[in-house]
Amino acid sequence: MSFITRFVEDVNVVRYYSDFIKAGGGLDEVKNALRWSVWYALKWWYEIYREGLYKNNNVFVRALYLSLLENGYIDREGRIIRRIKEPKPPVNTYTAEFVSLHESFDRIGAVKIAANQVDENTIAILYSTMLTQGWYEMMRSTFFKLVGAANFKRLYFPVIKEGHDIASLIGVLQAQPEVVIGYDYRGDSVELSKEVLGNGVSVGTCPGRGICIFQATSTCEVADLLGGIQPVEAAVLFHSLYWMLDPMRDLLCLKRILKPNGYLLVGQQVVESTPGLVAIVSAMGAKHVFRSSDVENIISAAGYKKEKVYLRTTPFYIAVWRN
Repeated sequence: MSFITRFVEDVNVVRYYSDFIKAGGGLDEVKNALRWSVWYALKWWYEIYREGLYKNNNVFVRALYLSLLENGYIDREGRIIRRIKEPKPPVNTYTAEFVSLHESFDRIGAVKIAANQVDENTIAILYSTMLTQGWYEMMRSTFFKLVGAANFKRLYFPVIKEGHDIASLIGVLQAQPEVVIGYDYRGDSVELSKEVLGNGVSVGTCPGRGICIFQATSTCEVADLLGGIQPVEAAVLFHSLYWMLDPMRDLLCLKRILKPNGYLLVGQQVVESTPGLVAIVSAMGAKHVFRSSDVENIISAAGYKKEKVYLRTTPFYIAVWRN
């Protein structure tokens, strides 16, 4: 079953993401935008396959292959077995932004990306652009509301992605939680986070209140730096797992700063999701590619218990787990 078919048929998508669909111009307009994502993914795969780069050990290539395979557009040998017609131009502002992201990525060149011949700054600029686009913010804020992130006063964000996730949650709350702690292994992301989040951000230390961000390679380092600080109530893993250098290690160390029976609020893009977007984000620096079952297996193996699954694949995996 293709991603678009699942999106249309899954009643939970309409139930939980109705605001996102309305903001995107309605179901037909959103479906059209999703077709563009598939159309571009097939275009990129054709170019990669033609150049013999489809077996490259590259996260972008692997993500594109697995997503197109999972959604029934290519076979295991990489041959295209199903195509779609070029969709009509988007009308809605949010869906136009979404399609524009794919257009910008296409101009960089799938073949160059598959061959690791693209300057990192070029991808970094596109990544920063995506994090601030309206459709992404709608997807992010809807996730926060769905999993009840506003119910917690002490929160942890692994891999803070330039601070936009934290800023978005504060916008949803219309107030700042008691404490928000986060880390990123990219120094430029930490610096950008300081700009996005404004004055009063503590960097490299945490007084136990306010916003505290660390440049670290994992939650294990953050736990060491925090010492005996009061545990957080919830960890927000919004598209975080595939950025972690070692997701299992990160999840295990998270237990050191998450209170007993604390919550994992998980929203994770998986290969069953939109093929073009899965590939784009992978090229932007993601370290791993996950199926929905992979996400559950990793979290379960780290010792967490599943409390509620809202969506498994569409538009991404969304669930609440307990420590």
